[in-house]
Formats: sequence, C-alpha cells, structure tokens
Amino acid sequence: MEYYSYIQPLYLNILSGNFLGVNCKNVDTFVESTKLAVEKLTDRDFIKMYSSGNWRERITVSWLCGIRGIPDYINLIEKSLIPSRTCYSGQFHCFALARIENANSVRILRSYLDLYLPVGDNFFDRLWAIGALQWLDTKHGTDNSKIHLENSDLWKGNYRGSKEVTSLNPDLGIIHFKKVIEFVDFYFPDYANSHR
Repeated sequence: MEYYSYIQPLYLNILSGNFLGVNCKNVDTFVESTKLAVEKLTDRDFIKMYSSGNWRERITVSWLCGIRGIPDYINLIEKSLIPSRTCYSGQFHCFALARIENANSVRILRSYLDLYLPVGDNFFDRLWAIGALQWLDTKHGTDNSKIHLENSDLWKGNYRGSKEVTSLNPDLGIIHFKKVIEFVDFYFPDYANSHR
C-alpha cells in the first residue's frame, strides 16, 4: 500500500470536515498534503483505495476526487455510499458527488436519501447528503432536496435503538457542507471546474 503514506497525514483532518477547525499552520500542511496526494496518486491507487473497504482510505480518496471533481469514479462512489456499511466514509462520498456536479451526482444523492430517510437508528451521513444536494440545488437553481426537507418527521430517529426520539437538523448539515465547499474554493482554486 504505497498510497498509505498519502492517507496518513490527511484522513483525521478530512473526517467530519475537521480541517475547518485546525489552526493556520496545520491548514497549510493539510492543504499541501492534499495537493501532493492529488498530484502523485494514480488511477490505480484510487481504485485500490475505493476497493479497500477501509473508511480511512475511502474518505481520503473521495476527498481527493472531490477536490479534482473527477467523474471517472462515480460508480465506485455510488457502490460505496448506497450500502451505508461504514460510518464516516459517506461524508466525503457526498462531497465528491457534489463536486462532480452532474445528473448522476443528483440521482445518487436522492437515492441515498430516499433509502435512508426517515433516519431510524442509523444516523450516518444524512446531513452530508442533504448538504450536498442542497448545495447543488442552490448552484443550479433546482429543488431536488425539497422533498427531503418538507417533512420534518423524516429527520427523527431513535439513535442506537434508544426509546427517546431524537432529530437531526438538516439545516445544520446544509450550513456545514457550505463551509466545506467554501474552504475548498478558497484553498484549492486551481482545481475548480478543472474536470467538469
């Protein structure tokens, strides 16, 4: 796993968008590590990372695909996101889909939300999916997320089988996702629209 040396300095900062809260010096290191990985990792590395089943590798490869807006891996992203087998990795599958920014991205995000709402007892990546879909709606003047936002009952669930009903707030997911995109637009302007 030669590519693992590129994953190690990135995955903890990628997780949940932790890079939004790191100090200035660490942001520079994170950005440079991301750029190095984007430049050095090959298509073969990306395929291996998606096939690994390891959430660290999957969030990292989707982060990198999202930075570049690479549509080539959309089928692997879909196969990784829709089963929702591992927590964390879906966050950046949603990010990559938003940055790929095509009709398949919208279809996959809607399919994910159709399948996993109402929330139930698995809270994994719903907020990231609605954030990505709403970001695409805002950018393109569409309303694909509307059906998932109109009914607040869709966002209620029993976390880990608890009898207490809790709710996810989709607005928080939308706000957080927008901050992630603003970070990327600011620190990675050379990659904006490079593969779309």
